[in-house]
Amino acid sequence: MKKFLLAVTGSFLALSLLWVVGIKYQLGSPTASSRWVYDAYQHKIHAAQEIKTPRVLIVAGSNAMFGIDSGMLANYWQKPVINLAVNAGLGLPYILDVSRRVARPGDTILMPMEYALYLDEGKANSQIIDYVMARDLDYWRSLSRITQLQYAAGLGADRWLHGLRHLPDGPVTSGTYGAHHLDARGDQTHTSAAERSPGDIAAVKATKAWDYAHRAATESGGWKLMENYAQWAKANNICLIAMPTVLLHHAKYDTDADDLAFYAGLPERMNKLGIEYLGKPKDFMYPESWFFDTDHHLQDWARQKHTARLIALLQTRSQVACGRP
Repeated sequence: MKKFLLAVTGSFLALSLLWVVGIKYQLGSPTASSRWVYDAYQHKIHAAQEIKTPRVLIVAGSNAMFGIDSGMLANYWQKPVINLAVNAGLGLPYILDVSRRVARPGDTILMPMEYALYLDEGKANSQIIDYVMARDLDYWRSLSRITQLQYAAGLGADRWLHGLRHLPDGPVTSGTYGAHHLDARGDQTHTSAAERSPGDIAAVKATKAWDYAHRAATESGGWKLMENYAQWAKANNICLIAMPTVLLHHAKYDTDADDLAFYAGLPERMNKLGIEYLGKPKDFMYPESWFFDTDHHLQDWARQKHTARLIALLQTRSQVACGRP
């Protein structure tokens, strides 16, 4: 029995060592699964860095990439607008970190965040693990040793083997997602009704109501991350403005008591964290016919209607908001 236990322990330690060595060897090894996000971020960050004057940066997940017309906002603000939104699946910690690296004093950050991001406790999922280990070693090095171990433990065996192969890394040039379908400001293009595939239409029809309210009542969420973000912005003279995300309307959002309380209470909750929140979430839930391929992605004509409504909200702000005349 003792020999058996020693053999099991030795095998476990050997496999663990092999796993760790494999992690170290593949850091920075690109994966095809992370390429479209990398291309999109490189396109958007480069566009932001080219502007030397104060800018408006849009920080969120893909709802804003599909749902905001940055040209309309640029005309309203009379300053450059860059849409940094890419994918909510990367998680709140990473999305906020990217914006910290890009933003400069005097910038304005517009935050039409997906409701799932407000509830993000920071636990790494397979998507952010894949992306960071393949594409963003600066972020990897900024993580604590414990968090790095959590990333390593969360790496699936298929992804571990894939990273060891060091395959060629060509840009994404087809499909809906990637830099090839972004305009100069970082907005998604090719989202007209005529460009929807049968699969896109079916995906929208199949969407179900989310249960964000229950999660908000039972999970710690990303509220502390948001509060820290507000403090960072204030210390760096960066204006934060949160606004509702787009979401496909379901009857549940009108009848469920928890949903009603969550959406109605979100603006005040954000204001208490130090982030100005404009508008009411329920006013930005739209019918199925507005959406392109998910319940967060608008068609191009709906993007313009939605952006016009955001601008109407911005026009209600105090002229001394964010402490600047």
